[in-house]
Amino acid sequence: MVRKNIITILMAVFISLAATAQTTDIATLRKNANAGNVKAQVELANCLLGGKGVKADFAEAVQWYTKAANKGNVDAQFTLAYCYEMGYGVAKNMQTAVDWYTKAAEKGDARAMNSLGHCYDAGAEGFDKNYKKAVEWYTKAAEKGHAGAQFNLGLCYSQMKGVDIDYAEAVKWWEKAAAQGNANAMFSLANSYLTGEGVDKDATKAFGYYLRLADSGNVLAQNEVAKLYSRGEGVEQNYGKAVEYYTKAAQQGNANAQLALGRFYDNGISVAQDYEEAAAWYLKAAEQDIPEAQYNIGNMFFNGMGVAQNYEQAFHWMEKAAMQNFPAAETGIGICYYYGYGVKRNKDLGRQWVNKAALMGDSYAKETLKKLK
Repeated sequence: MVRKNIITILMAVFISLAATAQTTDIATLRKNANAGNVKAQVELANCLLGGKGVKADFAEAVQWYTKAANKGNVDAQFTLAYCYEMGYGVAKNMQTAVDWYTKAAEKGDARAMNSLGHCYDAGAEGFDKNYKKAVEWYTKAAEKGHAGAQFNLGLCYSQMKGVDIDYAEAVKWWEKAAAQGNANAMFSLANSYLTGEGVDKDATKAFGYYLRLADSGNVLAQNEVAKLYSRGEGVEQNYGKAVEYYTKAAQQGNANAQLALGRFYDNGISVAQDYEEAAAWYLKAAEQDIPEAQYNIGNMFFNGMGVAQNYEQAFHWMEKAAMQNFPAAETGIGICYYYGYGVKRNKDLGRQWVNKAALMGDSYAKETLKKLK
């Protein structure tokens, strides 16, 4: 959540910078700023912070923001607070950031209200979290129509942060934010419609929100769209479309999509069976510590499917999955130990690993255990 709030703040700051002074005559800006012109001070600071028409200099930007902020300029107060929060041109100081955000918020600035909510929501070294205050400020900003605050307030209601848990209230605020195009709110609404939390369950509506986000490049939504196409939930089942969206997400590094795509190529579902392609995607997901992918690529190394047979690599990857309590991998390394595949032979240790999987109810482990006695 902290990351999402920071992104919201960053967007607000840089939209402000982009709208700054079409004036690129820095000398004139400096002259006017030195003469006490508050607008020039803010515009010069924006140029220095954004590197527009002049080499970026955060420290000097902070000096000019401070001058303008002390004269009551709301934009300067907001951006100065942001600089203190992030440590741009000045040592990080959450309390000083809160002080400046408060000055701007008290003048009705919704951005500052939302940022205050974030400060109390996230906390920092030397500044304790206070969820009740976070909700207070998020609410003020949300009621003024700030989409980021509406999303954040919904999260508070869904996560019982500063308020009693209330999924319906969360959905209400997410709908307001989604109507303004807030991607995080759309994703949360999609999840709500899919699970029926705070709203009547409606997989078709969920799919609609996910698809809108997926087609705008949202990697998490792409993965969800692929899952729904694969299951035929909220949309007619279409494995070809599932592969299309899993591929989009996998190419953006989503580990779950990489695993799913590996399965499609491994089993030849809607694509030509291709063990090399399957192994490549399993490996990418395995490198992101997904246990099923680690077992799958280990199994492919063991059997030489899509990769050259390599017992050491087979053991390496299955061991990683086994250490995450993945039963098939526990059986796999048990077999490796028992017969000495890729590791020094140890029958007792082999039986122990297979027995561990059997105790978890794994049927293959139970059958294998009988053969190792």
